[in-house]
Amino acid sequence: MRIKAIELRSNDKQIVDFFVGGPDFRNPYILKGITGLDAEEITPMFYGQGETSDIKFYDMVLQPREIVMRIALNPDYNLGGPADLRGDLYKAVASSRSGLMQVRLKDDEVPVGVINGFVTKFEGPVSTREPEVQITLRCNDPLFKALDITGYVVTDLDEAAPLIIDPVSTAPHGFKLKLTFTGSVNPFIIKDPDDEWEFRIDYPFISGDELYFSSVNGDKYIFRIRSGVTLHLMDVIQAGSVWPIIFPGENQFEITGTSFTWNDLYWNDTHWGV
Repeated sequence: MRIKAIELRSNDKQIVDFFVGGPDFRNPYILKGITGLDAEEITPMFYGQGETSDIKFYDMVLQPREIVMRIALNPDYNLGGPADLRGDLYKAVASSRSGLMQVRLKDDEVPVGVINGFVTKFEGPVSTREPEVQITLRCNDPLFKALDITGYVVTDLDEAAPLIIDPVSTAPHGFKLKLTFTGSVNPFIIKDPDDEWEFRIDYPFISGDELYFSSVNGDKYIFRIRSGVTLHLMDVIQAGSVWPIIFPGENQFEITGTSFTWNDLYWNDTHWGV
């Protein structure tokens, strides 16, 4: 992931915008250093085993991320001093009920990675010759995600054997989809072509049913809408099912119960770090 600027936002408003290619002395805030943008500690978490190969499946998990920024205060003394700049940063610590501050990594003004965190430290010595502050953010969701979704062209997808390609992400991630059934289906299965795993829903779908699905970490759901009535289906997922996810590059799936049409398939590009 290539970046040229780092933006801090709070309550959906820009607070600071740093150019990472070097200091911009016209900027009231100058980034002197930043840590915590890499993938510091990745832990393998066992979650299943291949049905035919017995290969163990591991979810590679990052611990909560801690981002530390050293920011030099560069005031225009005609407008105010370091205390005013420091005060503006203090205001951003909790400027909404969520208490979150957002870090946007940008390439040519386009956000390519976004992460949210809570300010856990704000260190601002007032007796230094070169005034600065140090802000520490704790990000419970440690992955950087694109601000905008990547929508797949569903007309390119085969029903029985969809090939889904993610050429941008560097980390695996979940996805969301919507499809509409054109006939009776029971069960509905998404599985690996080599029968290593499957995700199975034991439910009698009928023509006109709309299925909404998400395997996004922290936002998993599956429900059906029939004639405007919503029915959640988490309780009819077969025990031992493995949620399908998207890995960087090519992802080949097989689907049984193919009496349906694709409506939507999308995700947010996801990265381990810079």
